[in-house]
Order: sequence, then C-alpha cells, then structure tokens
Amino acid sequence: MTRVSLLPSYDDQNGWLEILGPQPEPVSLTGDIEADHVVIGAGYGGLAAARRLAELNPDQSIVLLEADRLGNNAAGRCSGFIIDHAHNIRAKGFNDDTANAKRGIALNRAGVDWLDEIVHREGIDCDWRREGKIHAAASKKGEETLAGFAASLDAVDEEYQMYDAAECQRRFGTGFYRSGLHAPHSVLVNPAQLVIGLAKTMPHNVEVYEDSMVVDVDFGLPHTLKTLQGSVRTPSLVLAANGFGEGFGFFTNKLIPLITWGSMTRPLTDDEVDRLGGEDNYGIIPAHPAGTTVRRRPDRRILIRNQYTFSRKSDIVTGIEKVKRTHEKSFRNRYPMLPEVELEYSWGGALSLSRNGAGVCGPVAEGVWATMVYQGTGMAKGTISGKFLAEHMMGQTDPLMDLLTSGAQPSRNFPDPFNRWGVMMNARWRRAQAGIEE
Repeated sequence: MTRVSLLPSYDDQNGWLEILGPQPEPVSLTGDIEADHVVIGAGYGGLAAARRLAELNPDQSIVLLEADRLGNNAAGRCSGFIIDHAHNIRAKGFNDDTANAKRGIALNRAGVDWLDEIVHREGIDCDWRREGKIHAAASKKGEETLAGFAASLDAVDEEYQMYDAAECQRRFGTGFYRSGLHAPHSVLVNPAQLVIGLAKTMPHNVEVYEDSMVVDVDFGLPHTLKTLQGSVRTPSLVLAANGFGEGFGFFTNKLIPLITWGSMTRPLTDDEVDRLGGEDNYGIIPAHPAGTTVRRRPDRRILIRNQYTFSRKSDIVTGIEKVKRTHEKSFRNRYPMLPEVELEYSWGGALSLSRNGAGVCGPVAEGVWATMVYQGTGMAKGTISGKFLAEHMMGQTDPLMDLLTSGAQPSRNFPDPFNRWGVMMNARWRRAQAGIEE
C-alpha cells in the first residue's frame, strides 16, 4: 500500500467559484465499489479522459474522483484563458522550429474545439466567449518583446492585430498600456463554472465523486484506491492529479510544483464603470512572462493575476496577504481612477512544470496511465491530452497524438533545496526584469 504523500488543501477564497453562489451538497465516495476505469483528478485532463473513456466504452463503468469540490480545484482557480498558442511570449518559441510550432498550435486548437463542441452541445453555462487574448506592453522593453512575438507569429502564418496606445485605452479604459497584440482564437471563460459543467454533463456511465481525496493506493491488478470514507478497485487507473502527481510515487524529483496567485475585485458600481470606460470584457496577457494578467468581466469584476511560488506541499494559504498587497499595487497602477475598489477574493492554485518543458501522456506502470504537466496551458492542452490518452488506451491513433505520447519525458531536477532555491531566484529575477509590467 502506497501512502499518497502530497495531498491538496483548498480554502474558500477562489473568486471564480464563490461568485457562483452556494453549490449543491457534494456526492462523495462511501463504501467499497469497483469500476472498469478510475480517473483521479477532475481537472481538464481528468475530465477529458473520463468523458472520452465513457464515449469509447459505453458498457463500462468509469469513476472520476476529485479531492475537493468541483471548481475549487486547481482547474477552477486559473485565469480562464483557453489558449491556442504561446501564453507567455518567448520569441524563439516559433522561429526555431516552425513545423513543430504549427503542430503545437493545432494540438491546442483541437483541445479548444473539442471543449467548444461539448459546451454548446451540453448547454454548459460558463461565460464562454471567443474574445481572443491581448498581449499588452506597458514599457519600451515590453514593446520590444511584443514586436518579437509578432515576428514569431508571422513565421507560422498566424493572424493578429496590433493596437496602439489610443486603441488600448479605448478598449481597456486605462492609459497604462503603450501597445497591444490581439490574437483572435482564444476563449475566455469562468473556469470554475466550466469544470462544474463538464463534470455534471458526463455520459451516463461516469460516476463523479467530490470531496473524495485518495489517501492510499495499492498498485496491482486490480488497483485499490482508498479515500477517507470508501475505496474503489479497478484494473485501469488514470492519474490526472497534475500539481499533486508526484505524491503518487511517479516522476519523483522530475516535477516543479508551483503555486500561482490571483485576486478578484468586488463588482464595480455604475459610477465606477462610467469613470473607467472601455469594454466590459477582455483578457490581457503581459508582454513579460512575469508580468500581470488582467481579466475584466461582464459582471463588473476585474481579475489580477501575477507571481508564482515554489511549494512542494502545494500550500495555497501561507503568504496570501503579501501576495494580495502585490496584487493591489498592480491593480492601482493600471486603474488609478478606481482608488476605492477593493479586492474581494485572493487565492492560489497548484500546478506542475518540468524543467525541460516535457509533459506526461501515456502509461507509467502496468494498468496505470497519466496525463499531467501542461506547462501552464492546462485548459486546452490538458483537455486534448486527456482525450488523446483515453484514445491511446483504447488503441486509437491520431496524427497529433504523437506530440503527446511519443515525446520526451520530464527531466530530473536538481535535488532540494537547490531546486527550490533555483525557482525562487528565477522568480525574483523575472519580477525584476518585468519592472512596470508587473
């Protein structure tokens, strides 16, 4: 029996979920059951894998286990950008290998399109909007980075539109930004609402259990998973725990566990909306990777997201007050015309990166499969990774599948505390480089 060594612990400050109001009582796993397939983790990879396994095997039973409430997990705590290409601008990313860059974009778009199909077929209310994303620069250095990104998009024949300072102010209602680049194919959503909707509209042969944290696993055929109130036996296990994947004994010292942080304001008043002006819905990606992501929402709230911290225990509480102060500063810099607006919610969410940028999609042991490590693009890439994993398990192929199932594996990290120190130093260096973009 393997004791799971990394367990999630979430608070009730996730703004995306809290603004939805009270949720129905959770259905948790109680007693001892059996299933043909079990998926651990109701994030985008796990939701996709469970759905696709059910579609391909309508006569088999699938159990999806979520440690916390649906939408309060890491998948419901992100910024709500379903993106098709480079979230953080790295000008070398496309120019170095345009053929693979185009395949990577096609992979992400396959995830976006499948989600689009599900959302509209099932009538999932999640504020789904194909608004695109706007990469915006607030400094001369940021504008140089933006120009490099535009050149990268040109190299792979991607469409975009440049905005000058006047157009940025017209759209955003603030004069903070000097220029912007609008990439039209991304989708903006409420991520918690999307997670809940995807889980609630599963095929008939999927049972979804919330508040059902897996604490022990007996790997074998069949595998036995124990939660605090029950257990489930299965010959086929999918690990989709992402930020908590290492806790199951796989990829030890190969994942970089991080917490990313977000805050959301209270709704703006009529007077504040008039003072701000601009459009009522947009998503801004900073020109520098360590800068501030901004979402303005039709419900009159504004999201601020920046900073990441290393946390092997996935601690989303410690340091939140310091994070909130940084978010407040970032908000005031962008919206000086709203001095009285307060941040109503501040929260963290766990994710995993790999040092070499490789993800996980495939078998990891006999009867054990995994989908995780999406390098911060979990909504699109996690979705298509989970879908392709399920198809791979059933012997199906797809021209894009090899990008996920035949690639490099996560490389080994330096041992702690050197790994932790390296991440911390990198975060500080990036923040210093970002300057006003933060």
